[in-house]
Amino acid sequence: MIDGLVFPDVRECLTDLVDGTEHLDATVRMVWHLPADSYGTLEGPFPIVLVFTNGGTQGFIDRVDRVTLECYAPGTQAVNTLESILAFICGTGIETAHGYLDSISIDQVPEDVPYASDTLNKAAASLLATSRPL
Repeated sequence: MIDGLVFPDVRECLTDLVDGTEHLDATVRMVWHLPADSYGTLEGPFPIVLVFTNGGTQGFIDRVDRVTLECYAPGTQAVNTLESILAFICGTGIETAHGYLDSISIDQVPEDVPYASDTLNKAAASLLATSRPL
């Protein structure tokens, strides 16, 4: 009998897929915590994509994690970068260094989100990542 099931860390898997890839002629940096200077101002280079999980469901065989991606970049580059990233990572049978994902699908399409900055925009999207125990 299995006492506890161990699933791949979806944030690590997505970081494997996205960090360092090029979208819209810019290299994307994926982070788990936003980098800031001593004044609390977001530090580049941009675009930066923050990844975090926010719930999900677990069945008998698999688990579905809901993941949010927030992109910080100048102007419309934020939402367009997320569109490119989602086109790049969504699909089935995805193998990464940190685990295997059965599928990645879009839950909420990329959209601009209010952000208090004169130079940066913020866009957010949500996806569903399905995995099985390791």
